[in-house]
Amino acid sequence: MPYPGGPAPYGAPNQFGQFGQFGPPPLTPDIAPQLGASFGEAVKRYFQRYAQFSGYASRSEYWWVALFNGLIGVGLYFLLFIFVGMSEVSGSSGDDMGTGAVIGMIVISLLFFAYAIATFVPNLALTVRRLHDVGKSGAWWFIQLIPFGVGAIWFLILMASESRPDLYRPEWS
Repeated sequence: MPYPGGPAPYGAPNQFGQFGQFGPPPLTPDIAPQLGASFGEAVKRYFQRYAQFSGYASRSEYWWVALFNGLIGVGLYFLLFIFVGMSEVSGSSGDDMGTGAVIGMIVISLLFFAYAIATFVPNLALTVRRLHDVGKSGAWWFIQLIPFGVGAIWFLILMASESRPDLYRPEWS
């Protein structure tokens, strides 16, 4: 006797419906979340799927990229503080700040700005894919705009939620 949902023996019609008819739809590798992604895999996938808003992103994909972006930010802030310190030391001898330190601060500030502009679209795409993975539309990104930190906390809870493949929708694929 065949098990429910399984193929019928000897080519007989299946009395329980089509095989594979129920459950989440099969996903192609380009839209499927990569469960248990390592740091390197997540960052590589982040840049490969630069502006891909369809599909899904696992928790590990999202949080490894958040760590990567945080490390870049800390590194740039560290360089900026070095140049601020240089300007304080060179400016303490007189009224004039050191020209090299000012140029360094400007360059680091421009790097900050360039990095923020360059990663805005991939961060947005990754966040939308992560929202899809928890069963929410990409429009839930706007929940962050609720004031007094309520939206930010709600958004963090959504990002930390478990995957919900039972809530996947065909229009997200």
